[in-house]
Amino acid sequence: MRRLHRELPVGDAAIALLHGLFPAGVDRLSHSLGVGRRAESVAQLLPAEDRDLLVAAGYLHDIGYADGAVGTGLHQLDGARYARGLGYDDELSRLVAHHSFAEIEARNKGYADTLDREFPAPTGRLATVLELVTYCDMTASSSGDPVTVDQRFAGIYSRYEQGHVVARSMRQAEPLVRAIVSDVDERLAARFR
Repeated sequence: MRRLHRELPVGDAAIALLHGLFPAGVDRLSHSLGVGRRAESVAQLLPAEDRDLLVAAGYLHDIGYADGAVGTGLHQLDGARYARGLGYDDELSRLVAHHSFAEIEARNKGYADTLDREFPAPTGRLATVLELVTYCDMTASSSGDPVTVDQRFAGIYSRYEQGHVVARSMRQAEPLVRAIVSDVDERLAARFR
């Protein structure tokens, strides 16, 4: 059973939090808002008790890029620590820590042990929520618009040089991300048949 510390930030609360963390008009804000909206649109794939958790994680998945959150330079770890520091529950922090196969970038930056020790990888029902967070992240452009996974990867690779740790990490994660996006697309299509 999830122990809540602070009410999960969804809807207007999540949007207000993001506006307080990122300057207006920056891509990081637009992307985070877009991922949150995507999470709201796919939440029906989850049991009712997990929908707010998905939406909160969608909106907050990149808070580790906020000036007040940056510590290690691994935005997933920094964001999870920041969420925990704000008083949000462990499940939300773990989703932020592990979104979009963060363990690959953590390994490539030398933070794999730290990530796993502080925020154990989600399992069971929480792993299902994590897949949807990853889906939402990888189907929203840097400006927050819905995109295909092909367009999302093209955008990532255009922003980072080939040898950059983010580009290398995303290339390693790409087959895993594509499998999740394909699976969720099929589940969404089946739901609306």
